[in-house]
Formats: sequence, structure tokens, C-alpha cells
Amino acid sequence: MGAIAAFARNDLRTVRRDTLLGVVLVGPFLYAATMWFLPAVTDHARTQWAFDLAPYHSVILSAFCVLGPPLLMGAVLALQLLDDSDQHTLTALRVTPLPPGAYPTYRATVTAVLTAVSVVASLALTGQVDAPTVALSVPVALVAGLLAPVLGFVMASLGRTKIEGLAVMRVVGLAVFTLPLIPFFVLEQPWQLAFGVLPPYWPARAFWSAHDGGTYWPYVAGGLLYNGALALVLLRVVTRRLR
Repeated sequence: MGAIAAFARNDLRTVRRDTLLGVVLVGPFLYAATMWFLPAVTDHARTQWAFDLAPYHSVILSAFCVLGPPLLMGAVLALQLLDDSDQHTLTALRVTPLPPGAYPTYRATVTAVLTAVSVVASLALTGQVDAPTVALSVPVALVAGLLAPVLGFVMASLGRTKIEGLAVMRVVGLAVFTLPLIPFFVLEQPWQLAFGVLPPYWPARAFWSAHDGGTYWPYVAGGLLYNGALALVLLRVVTRRLR
């Protein structure tokens, strides 16, 4: 507990000192603010092009408010781990009584909790999601919370420095905002499950069902199991990779 408290104090000092981190932490709420314009955009599309955007609201909200926060928080996790590696923080921790995986586990846990809270808060702030659906989205937020360390560990594993990490983040960000949303447009159930190999699919798919009043618990359960297992495997990879 003393080590965790020390890590937390250091993180608070880092956030106060690093403007970029502060901006990233408010990113989910900026995503939510963009959704305030969704009704106006929907009315414009209906009037101008006779196109009804309403059936696609759930996928739009999922892209910005369900997948956006894990991507941002995962990027912060990756940058912190790579920065700690560059500054030999992880090497210094090896001479302490802490297990090798304690520090990355702490980072992943904090990231998952912050992400889950950000998802629920951003959905509530959009003004496009009613209170019952926000309540139903709490389990979805837990799946999204597990997605954040998965993405962060992938970025940290593929990039050896912060510069390489930023390049990896661009590729991962493009994949997160596009590939998991494809089944919404082109596939019917149960063929959509083929995209279940992509970790972001599970929170997005669970939210679509919750938003439309469908059964979403199978996707929540699948996402918790799948993303949780991936997070544990990647934790071991990162622990070895960043020593």
C-alpha cells in the first residue's frame, strides 16, 4: 500500500506538471461535447439529403464515448510506460522488494478505473443518452475500462521509445475507430461475432444492444473475459519487454 500511495503521489505531480496529460484526461468530455451537435447534424442530413441519421446514433455514440476514452487513456498508459523505461524508472524498481509486475499492474488498474468512469460520464454528458441507458452502460464501461490497458500495453510493446509509441498510436487509433464498427453496417448476427477477435468490438457491440433495448449481457460477459485475459497476457509481455 505504501508503494501504491507513492506511485499515486508521483502521478498527481506528473499530471499537474504535464499539460499534455491534462488535456488528454479531459479528452473524453470533449468527445461528449461534440455529441451536443448530433441532433442538429441529424436534422440537416434529413432536410438537405433526405437521409435519416437517427438509426446510426448508437454507432456514432459508441465511436466517440465508448471507444474514444479507452483509446486516449490507453495512449497515456503507453506513453507513461515508455517514458518510465527511457528514464530507467523500471530498472530502479527492480532493486526494491516489489514484484516486477507490480508497477505495470498499478498503471493498468488506474487506467481501467479512470476509463470506466470517463465512459459513463461522457455518455451522461452527451445529452443523447437517457438515464436508464446510462445506467445500463455501467457494465459496458467496465469492458471499455479493460480495453484501455489492452490498447496501452499493445502500444508500449510495439514501440521502443516515445517517438515510436506515437507512431504506433496513430495506427492503433485508426484501427479502433474503424474496424470494430464495420459489422454494424455490413453484417447481421451471428456473423458479427467474427469481429470478436478485435478487443474494441465487445464494448461497442454491448453498447449498441443497450442503446437499442436489446440483450447486451452476452457481449458484456464476453468482453470482460476476452479483454481481461488479453490484459493479463499483455501485462506479462510488457513486464518482460520494459525491464
